[in-house]
Amino acid sequence: MAIYRLKGTAGELINRVFTLEDRLLIGRADDCDVRIAHASVAPHHAEVLRAGDGGVLLRDLGSAAGTRVNGEVVTQARLSSGDEVQVAQCRLMLQAPGLRPERVLTGAATRPHRRHWPWLLAVALVMAGLLAWQQGWLSLLLALAQR
Repeated sequence: MAIYRLKGTAGELINRVFTLEDRLLIGRADDCDVRIAHASVAPHHAEVLRAGDGGVLLRDLGSAAGTRVNGEVVTQARLSSGDEVQVAQCRLMLQAPGLRPERVLTGAATRPHRRHWPWLLAVALVMAGLLAWQQGWLSLLLALAQR
C-alpha cells in the first residue's frame, strides 16, 4: 500500500508534510489535521481520504471559498501523485513515494529536449559556404569574360 503525503508548497503550510493514514481534515478549526488560519477558510473546509480501492479522494465540505485541484474548483475529485490542492493561499501537493507523479512527469516532460540551435547553426554555415562558393565562381567567370 502506498504511503500518501500532502506537502505544503505555498502559503503558511510551505514545507510542512502531512501523512495520510485514513483521513486528513483541512480547515480553520482546532480539531483539523491540516490547520489553516485564514479568514476565507471554513472551520471544516475539505477532507482528503483513502478510497476503498487504495486511491485518494478530496471532498470540499461546503466551503464558501471553494477548494481547487490543479487550478480548477471542485466539490469532489480523485487525486493522483503530483496533484496540487489549493485552499485559500495554501497549496499542497500529493506525494506518493515510489509512484510517478502523473501530472508533473508526463511522457512529454520526461522526454529529452532536442536543441535546435546546433542544427540551425550548421545549416547557416553550409548556406554561407555555398553563397561564398557561388560568389567565387561568379567572380572567376567575370574575370575570364573581361580578358
